Amino acid sequence: MVCAVVGGIFLGLVRTRKIQTSDNQKRFLAGVVPNPAPDGFFKGSTTEYKGSWQGKEFDATHSWGSNVFKENGELKKRFPFKTYVGKGLADRNLDVLKIDYNIRENPLWLRLILDEIVEVKPGKYLGKLHLRLFLFLPFSLGYFTLEK
Repeated sequence: MVCAVVGGIFLGLVRTRKIQTSDNQKRFLAGVVPNPAPDGFFKGSTTEYKGSWQGKEFDATHSWGSNVFKENGELKKRFPFKTYVGKGLADRNLDVLKIDYNIRENPLWLRLILDEIVEVKPGKYLGKLHLRLFLFLPFSLGYFTLEK
């Protein structure tokens, strides 16, 4: 059991290092907090995941949103989140829009996820996915893009 935990921490640290030294990291650090906040549907993409995820739907008025998936030819909203501005989890000098899944409606495993987005071009956002296993040691897992 201890070996599995230590191995998981090691892999998380290796992945975080890879993410934090990538070209996307430079783009992320050059981004700004979206203003105004995203509102409506934004098409999502990532090179890391090939699945049914289509993007995110935001409700700027209520600081809320959900992920959008294509299932059996229909768009379905799943995994709600709350949004707020704060300092980056790994990039503490950068203000970001946080997409926080730590809400009662979500399964426990999803509550550990925190996305952060910055605007890199008008209407185009770069997001970073974090796993908050330990308060003192978040893992950065990958990047995604969102655009109108």
